[in-house]
Amino acid sequence: MLDFICGEVVEIDGDKIVVENNGIGYSLTVSVNAARNFEVGEKSQLFTYLQVKQDGLALFGFSSKEEKNMFLQLITVNGVGPKMAITILNGIKIMDLAVAIVNQDTRTLSSIKGLGKKTSERIVLELKEKMSEYEICAMGNVKTDVGDEAVSVLRTLGISEYNALRKVKDAIESGAKTTEEILSHALKNY
Repeated sequence: MLDFICGEVVEIDGDKIVVENNGIGYSLTVSVNAARNFEVGEKSQLFTYLQVKQDGLALFGFSSKEEKNMFLQLITVNGVGPKMAITILNGIKIMDLAVAIVNQDTRTLSSIKGLGKKTSERIVLELKEKMSEYEICAMGNVKTDVGDEAVSVLRTLGISEYNALRKVKDAIESGAKTTEEILSHALKNY
């Protein structure tokens, strides 16, 4: 129903962001990691998820499509609702979460505040097969010294971790071998 909202960020308070669009202030619950990507007074785009409940509506916001997609996968797990999914995204980076799920690392998941062992096991069980080939390939192909260095440089330039990994993966698949070649390819195609 609502895919995204564009507007000026007028307030940031922990896990709440208010975005003004055409005279209407939309209050969105976001992960703390996502909140760090926004500044008051800045025009921004937030991807959204609208939860319809018996007692009202709740709007959740995300700084990237990748974060929203991970959220949507998390809420498909039995026992993980939108608030728990946001809690999980607060406690771990998206790529680290994907790695933990693929590697069946319930210990890492259980270390997230508010997430128990049984729920961690359920997340791994239900999402391991659902992780996209892209996420698995991105993790496998980029985890080299050259790839890590290129990702670090792109992150320094303000590119999200997921987009940096995607750009580095594309560059490596195109034949780039050195950090300079990877960065040149990634920035040329950004």
